[in-house]
Amino acid sequence: MSIRRTAKSSLRNRLAAITVAGAAATGLGMIAASPASAASDVSIAQAAKNAGLSGCRGVPTATWVAIALAESGGNPSARLATSIEDSRGLWQINTWAHPWTKSTNLYDASANAAAAKKVCSSQGPTAWSTYTNGAYLKYLHRGHAAS
Repeated sequence: MSIRRTAKSSLRNRLAAITVAGAAATGLGMIAASPASAASDVSIAQAAKNAGLSGCRGVPTATWVAIALAESGGNPSARLATSIEDSRGLWQINTWAHPWTKSTNLYDASANAAAAKKVCSSQGPTAWSTYTNGAYLKYLHRGHAAS
């Protein structure tokens, strides 16, 4: 085996490790939001307010922004598709759990916020695992700044 091949293999292994670590850190393979694909925190807050999500079940706008950031990294195009779910958009609305969303463009921030409002109205914020496990808390300061 040549040195060149060893260096390439080593680089390939390091890149694979980074990819796996990144996938694990962003929620089981969901693509992390890059600056070009991320919605601004203020636009997330505005979508929540416009859809009536703000204040749903007593949860303020800042918390809804933090939930969206924890769920999707602020990426309206985020998708997590596994054998048990197909979650899309800012608030990661699961189309399998909520089949009424199948004809909705959940990658549109306004439509996703409206779907999140409907989910919140029926189930409350505990429908989002990032709320129940507290993962949203690390984004709460951004939610407050945006709202």
